[in-house]
Amino acid sequence: MDGRKIARMDPHWLTPAALARCCLMVAVAAWCSRPVAPAGAADTHNMKVTVAGIQVGGHVSGPQLTDQSLAHRVVVLEFWGVNCPPCIASMPKLEELHRQYGPSGLVIVGAHAQGGAAAEVKKVVDGLGVTFSIVDSAQVADGMDFDGIPHCMVFDHTGQCIFRGSPRESHDAIVAAVRLAPSAVLEGRKLVKLAAFNNMLQDELSFGGAMRKAKGLTASKDEETAEEARFVFEKLEARGRRMLDEAVAAKETDPLLAAGLLQRCSSGFKGGDIGVEAAKVIREWKKDRSFMAAIKAAQQGAGREAAGNADAAATP
Repeated sequence: MDGRKIARMDPHWLTPAALARCCLMVAVAAWCSRPVAPAGAADTHNMKVTVAGIQVGGHVSGPQLTDQSLAHRVVVLEFWGVNCPPCIASMPKLEELHRQYGPSGLVIVGAHAQGGAAAEVKKVVDGLGVTFSIVDSAQVADGMDFDGIPHCMVFDHTGQCIFRGSPRESHDAIVAAVRLAPSAVLEGRKLVKLAAFNNMLQDELSFGGAMRKAKGLTASKDEETAEEARFVFEKLEARGRRMLDEAVAAKETDPLLAAGLLQRCSSGFKGGDIGVEAAKVIREWKKDRSFMAAIKAAQQGAGREAAGNADAAATP
């Protein structure tokens, strides 16, 4: 069954385990052979679409997206569905990119495109261990000119579309865009007096040290240096506070996301007030039995799904 037919199927909800059994044998092959859905070369799709034209739709799971979430960032928007085997196969690859390049500013959005209840979609993505943003009914202005899924769009940090087509062919474009993009913290600004910070801020683990250095330089007698230092300090502080707020907001609804954000905040801002605060919250949450039970249940659920996927792939 090709990707076009899959996209048109009426939703037929499966449990994560059943979905893995019937889809993953095909899914494993999907990344090693020709794509099921059309590749969608640039000459068959509108490449003038931009990040500004994205309407993310309804939130399903992962980080909540705001108007500022996509600005000055490399964005991957992938249309997919729970009843599409190559779409399911793409999820682990996207999660790998999210974990590797998310701290450098990459934003991945999985746009579910097969209808159905959000709760059922969330069961599937939770079972697959997906932690990036999943939304429903997303739209792209002048960009809905495709009829097969999965369909991937990649935007660089300026908001311009640099790739459209099969996710199997998107990896190099994504990595190149991330490496060329300035730190999202700088919001498109290139520092002159503090040029070393341009590269330093590409690594989230350097944020704590960068804050301390920037704070010291705010007292510089050179006004341009002092101004850039104030800018860096303020942006880093805002980034850290936002991560803390997002973690607290997600504690009840998405404990794994909340714990991951807190850990990133604690590590990235280590040695500063934000890092200390994040570490304190982590200690408090570890004493919360209901939260730890929710974490354990979520981890076990993902583990069972992974085991089911492995069994399905190994079945002759």
